[in-house]
Amino acid sequence: MKAFLRKLIPIEKRLTFFRFINRIFFAFCGLFPIKNRVLFYSIRADGKLLENSRMVYDALDCEKIIWANKLPHPQKIQPKVCFYLLTSKVIVTDDYCRYMRSLKLRRGQKLIQIWHAGGAFKSFGLDAPSKLTEAQERATHSQYSAVIVTGEDCRKFFAGAFGVSEEICLPLGLPRTDKLLAEKDLMKEHFFKTHPEFSGKKIYLYCPTFREIKGERIVYNAGIDWQKLNDSLFENEIFILKRHPMMDYDMLGGKFEKIFDLSDESTLELAAACSVMITDYSSVSHDAVLLGKPSVFYCPDYKEYERDFYLKFPDDLPGELITDDGELLESIRRAEKDPPVDRMEKFRIGQVGACDGHSTERVAELIMSWMK
Repeated sequence: MKAFLRKLIPIEKRLTFFRFINRIFFAFCGLFPIKNRVLFYSIRADGKLLENSRMVYDALDCEKIIWANKLPHPQKIQPKVCFYLLTSKVIVTDDYCRYMRSLKLRRGQKLIQIWHAGGAFKSFGLDAPSKLTEAQERATHSQYSAVIVTGEDCRKFFAGAFGVSEEICLPLGLPRTDKLLAEKDLMKEHFFKTHPEFSGKKIYLYCPTFREIKGERIVYNAGIDWQKLNDSLFENEIFILKRHPMMDYDMLGGKFEKIFDLSDESTLELAAACSVMITDYSSVSHDAVLLGKPSVFYCPDYKEYERDFYLKFPDDLPGELITDDGELLESIRRAEKDPPVDRMEKFRIGQVGACDGHSTERVAELIMSWMK
């Protein structure tokens, strides 16, 4: 029946009809009072907030609700989330809130963006390739009351990426880093209690990020000879893979004695336990510098990577850039033996200088100031 109606009614008329229905529904929502509550909207996971938003959620002493669903959202739940968005005093998001392209917030409402990644590293938003038009991109971000960034140097880049004023980009720090700084020893201890077989080993943690071509996600082949790497590791060395949450596919293609995929485990715990962080274009490098851990940047697709960078890449990185997997292990061992301390400190100050262990407190205070 749906297919028949699609053929019968042109798409332009269907879109006009749905826009009309939406306007009626939004007007209906406007009849309800704005509740003095905080709505946490996230598309990062189903049914739960990830560490960054969760830290803020737990710190707030007020009425609060969670709306966490990965995209695409079924049509039957969309009216409900729109109702919450139009009747909550404060909305907190850690990613794109697509509904802002068609919803106009009511007088007195506040929308705060606590972006899930720290620093201003690789380009995003208006500065990166996207399936969205520029108008859609700008509409997504145009109603922010505040954008939380991790350092003074990052403000101008977030302002440009979201198309907003630099004045609302506030260097309050990344909430999730508070736990990393305060509980790093406990997290490391917990990791080795959970994995006693790794006790006494040097942990090399590999955290690649997802890949896209013209905004479309693709399967990433790291180009690593896993068997050769496994055979080259010493008895006191372990290589752990932690895939980005959007990389929902197997990268190893088999089981190995010294290489393990622990993608379901906490990134913070893994970072606390590792000896060296290996990544590419991921913001986990910020976790590493906050912990004083050396990083190696394995980027075999460096010349083809479609995003630009806000820093001078690779000169400003806190570690060595490697494009050949044959050089990877020796680079890791060099970093572990002789960390580039000066480069790491310069990167920390510029990228995550506001992450001092009190970021959650500052963000929570800002939200509560709007609730009064």
